[in-house]
Amino acid sequence: MTRIFSRYLAAGSAAFALGAGAAPLAPDTPLVTNGRIVVDASDFEGNMLRIPDKHRAEVRMSYDRVATIVDNIFIARSIAERARDDGLDKDPAVQRRLQQVQDAVLADLYVQKREREGVQVDLELRARELYKANQANLKTAELVYVQHILVNLNGRTRASALERAQKIVDEAKGGADFLELASRYSDESDKRRSGGDLGYNSPGAFVEPVRKAIAAMTRKDELAGPVESESGYHVLKFIDRKAAAPMKFEEVKKKLIDAERERIQKGRSEELIQEVRGAPSVVIHRANVEALVVPVDLEKLSREATEAAK
Repeated sequence: MTRIFSRYLAAGSAAFALGAGAAPLAPDTPLVTNGRIVVDASDFEGNMLRIPDKHRAEVRMSYDRVATIVDNIFIARSIAERARDDGLDKDPAVQRRLQQVQDAVLADLYVQKREREGVQVDLELRARELYKANQANLKTAELVYVQHILVNLNGRTRASALERAQKIVDEAKGGADFLELASRYSDESDKRRSGGDLGYNSPGAFVEPVRKAIAAMTRKDELAGPVESESGYHVLKFIDRKAAAPMKFEEVKKKLIDAERERIQKGRSEELIQEVRGAPSVVIHRANVEALVVPVDLEKLSREATEAAK
């Protein structure tokens, strides 16, 4: 609904002002009125049910977001009233669709209730158990610190690019300042930002040939290159490496608790669905379902597509 009516907001329709008081409003407190169309505080609270609990406080802190919700309710209700005036709500298919929307809202609320009931275990205790069981895999990522010069192939043959890269290596080995060489020679796209000094990065951030070269470097100020890749030739200077290290429980506690909560909630939802589907009283009238399917003449569709293409 928000997407459907966003254009009305942009056009400034249904302008209104909301009270700034923090005290809870009575359910029947009007927010927008237009003759028989009334949007009150209970409408807003009902709409808030579609927002996850953890985000509701954030929404309430923003006047713009609160006003947008109220405006969307007002626009939808006003147009729906016109639909009722035209008798659209009397159509049997529409009535069933309205029932389905109500069913979906109630089903979602019931699933949330079941999920909350499922999270009764001590999640921190469970997180500590998971931490102990998986401690060998809970490590910080390896990080490497290198300085880098790229000689790309723009306007150069591969041979001339290699010659330029080798010249840089020779100058670096001769004692030239590496970052000064980078400022003069490097074709790296973000040279202005980094100046050739890339800082700490995951080895996976580099293309494979460069990654392999970095893996073989161990001494501070060690040089490597030219290293060939699809981008051209790379010259590298090794600064430091931070090996993967075990993570403390406090570093992974939130992640473990969130993952375990999600696992439990998902399990409760799947259990509920299987409970409903697997009830012995459920009967699927397959023949009647199949009767809803409209046969498709693939040859006819192909002919029509061919004709349309002409």
